[in-house]
Amino acid sequence: MAAQEAIDAVMKQQKTPVTMLSGYLGTGKTTVLRHLLENSKDKIACVVNDVASVNIDAKLVRNDRARGSDAKSSTKDLADTIELQNGCACCTLQDELFASLEQIIALADKRGEPYARIVLENSGVAEPAGIRDRFNEAEAEGHPLLERLYLDTMVTLVDSSTFTADFATRQALAARPDLGDGGNLRPVVDLLVEQIEVADFVVLNKMDLLEQQGGGQEKKDELVAVISTLNPLATVVPCANGQVPLEQVFGPGSHGSVVARLNVEGQHRGAVAAARAQQEAAKQGPSAACTACEQEEETKHKQHDHCSNGHSHEEKHAHSHENKEHSHDHSHGPACGEEGHTHSEACGHGHKHEHAETPETRAAKRFGIRSFVYSSRRPFHPLRLKEMVLKWLPVSTNQAINGEAPELGDSPIKAVLRSKGFMWMSNSHSTAYYWSHAGQHFEIRDEGDWWAAVAEEDWPEEQEQRNVILADWDHSSGFGDRRQEIVFIGVNMDEAKIVQQVGLQSLLG
Repeated sequence: MAAQEAIDAVMKQQKTPVTMLSGYLGTGKTTVLRHLLENSKDKIACVVNDVASVNIDAKLVRNDRARGSDAKSSTKDLADTIELQNGCACCTLQDELFASLEQIIALADKRGEPYARIVLENSGVAEPAGIRDRFNEAEAEGHPLLERLYLDTMVTLVDSSTFTADFATRQALAARPDLGDGGNLRPVVDLLVEQIEVADFVVLNKMDLLEQQGGGQEKKDELVAVISTLNPLATVVPCANGQVPLEQVFGPGSHGSVVARLNVEGQHRGAVAAARAQQEAAKQGPSAACTACEQEEETKHKQHDHCSNGHSHEEKHAHSHENKEHSHDHSHGPACGEEGHTHSEACGHGHKHEHAETPETRAAKRFGIRSFVYSSRRPFHPLRLKEMVLKWLPVSTNQAINGEAPELGDSPIKAVLRSKGFMWMSNSHSTAYYWSHAGQHFEIRDEGDWWAAVAEEDWPEEQEQRNVILADWDHSSGFGDRRQEIVFIGVNMDEAKIVQQVGLQSLLG
């Protein structure tokens, strides 16, 4: 009895890592999961989330296990699977998902053998950011389940053969049941970008199909470069038939995963830090690359500490800049202005730290993929912003993804692949808005209050977290952390033309 109690005590001290597996239906999530279960030496448990009436994915996993000819061959035949059938995990997290995870922990306790990892396979239309945020909120609130497990890694699968078409579409999820059941009016590209950006690993599956389409190595390299630029905090893993390197993606411990611990604010800091680190490396040459990467790593740790406090700009109210009821489903994203205008080039090699690269990185040299950060301490005037939107939108095609040269007089936004960041409106000095543009979709949403509008007694107590806040502070003006800080990513962007035609400076109040 004493020995069993000792075993139970040790198991309760060991937290089980959870990997969240996201991606549209058809990207190969189940194939990757099967590959993991068949080849991992570790004991893996699965939570399969499918909003369909018949849970095909879970049946495939169970059938694979049942086909094992020798029950003693390996732990691959010991996978325990729980199905979520009453809705999407992002809608039922505190109920069915957490209850299912509790069942898995209870089963491990009963057997006296902990799982090495729990894999949560999301439905095709699940929103990974919401699920991640609720995990982190539950941990901050002291939920007992989070004493036994933790969200370790975010993995997103992308269908390499359909990425360009999905990014360029104007369709809503409801019109694309092939991407997953239960879709709503959210644009396909908006969720696609979220799944890519909210990931520690982005697996570019079906690279063989992209090659069969006539893309060749050049097209594959370009796709890796685009994804690396969209999420500089992630490791990009190209593969075919779901054959991912298991140790790299599902290995023991957190292996440097950062995005699983962040929120929107933390992700934004990471994108800005990556752009500025690349800029610094470009200025000083290869010898500065390691230093820039070290600075980026330090920023990541600060983001982690800041987000663990529980206060963040996560109070979304689906705010749109015209009438607070809708977002614009067309291409948008103004560009650089005069203050704090900086440039950087993104990595195009599938891994975010390649120190031997020349100042102008592969992505910029080979594919023209560049990024810059627009920064200002003056607010946007809402009416001037609206005028700019009406003047330059809609844009029927996006040059950055379609590879088409803009005609004379066309909007320079055709060359912008993605723009995102915090923005300050002159008619609301307390609210931090988030500018989000991808492909042909654009929206502005409420992300909570600026820290300057929050009473200091409600700030985090830890000095390190307060230092992160104060790093964004403008002590001379009294504006605090209120600012424009928008990252623009594009292909062959004509920045001078963007400045001239969009006239970002004229939008300032």
